[in-house]
Amino acid sequence: MVMRMDKTGQVVAVYLISHIGIIFIFYPGQILESAESSHWLPITIGFCFYLVMIGIYLKGIRCFGGRSSIITILQERGKIVALAMLLPVAVYFTVVAIVTLRAYAEVIMSLFLTSTPIWAIMALLLGTAVYIAYLGLEAIFRTALLVVLLGVPIILFVLFSSFQNADWYYVFPLLDKGTMSFSFLGHTAFYKSMLVFSGGFLFLGFIQPALTYKPSKVIVACVCMLPILLLSVYIPVLTYGRSTAVLFNLPFLEAAETVEITWLMFDRVSMFFMICLISFIMLLLALIIWMIVQVLRMAARTPDWVPLLILAAIIYLVCLFIPDWLVLDRLLWWNVIPRIYSIIVLPVALLVMGYRYMKKRKVEAEQ
Repeated sequence: MVMRMDKTGQVVAVYLISHIGIIFIFYPGQILESAESSHWLPITIGFCFYLVMIGIYLKGIRCFGGRSSIITILQERGKIVALAMLLPVAVYFTVVAIVTLRAYAEVIMSLFLTSTPIWAIMALLLGTAVYIAYLGLEAIFRTALLVVLLGVPIILFVLFSSFQNADWYYVFPLLDKGTMSFSFLGHTAFYKSMLVFSGGFLFLGFIQPALTYKPSKVIVACVCMLPILLLSVYIPVLTYGRSTAVLFNLPFLEAAETVEITWLMFDRVSMFFMICLISFIMLLLALIIWMIVQVLRMAARTPDWVPLLILAAIIYLVCLFIPDWLVLDRLLWWNVIPRIYSIIVLPVALLVMGYRYMKKRKVEAEQ
């Protein structure tokens, strides 16, 4: 029997990349918009919900022995069932890829390449991601481990440096009456902020049996995300105050712009920070594209490069027709239904099928 090596380190690296690459761009603005103060509450509520859903998802996978991908599990129940359950996920991932690519291209243009047309930046980012996706799962995960080892210390350095201009008065009130009444649950921005959660764990069901991992280590990495979520929101608040920070499209990057470190090789800390995030986001796009291709290949058995090129063309063309940040924000809201399906319906359905599978195996063993 061929023994498979444990790849927990690589899996945790990809897990971190899939969250960090999105958190600092999309999350702070949405949370600041959803609540006027006591932002720790919507952050904690969203995180606890996410922690429960990732636990359900991992438990569902483990019910099948943890040796099969979600595609194999669903295909055993019929091709139509598998397509019906995974196509909404593919739609969701496609929109995430579009929004992420367009947003990062605009940020790169404003920080680094002010005279470069945005279509060229998008082509470079997407082309790199597509090539990595074409190389396959092993290439994505090995590269991710190296990128995390190099990038996470830089991310932590920028996070702590960003407290340089913090005014701790802005952290109060910690128990705002409006927020404590859960008024943020009625705000669309809170649900748009769930983008950082819903795409970051589904890959765990796509990679087995090619890559094995320990679910407990993934949960530990998940818990480590809570301080990052809190810092991504509170650093802009402590720097500018909520009333000013909420006006920015990218509150955290604006806060990083205020940091002055004379010995740093970059003029601005935000440039230093973005270089790491760009490497993270290219790997995230590669992983998303790879997962979409796996779903599409269920419908028609073709070489990987065929759906890969078609998908890349669709993503790129749609990005070209997005004029500004307001349309990106609208896309985030339109994508809420597929997001809810991906983060709630699919994990719960997988767990139900897993329990039924275990019950069936138990009955067969007793006969």
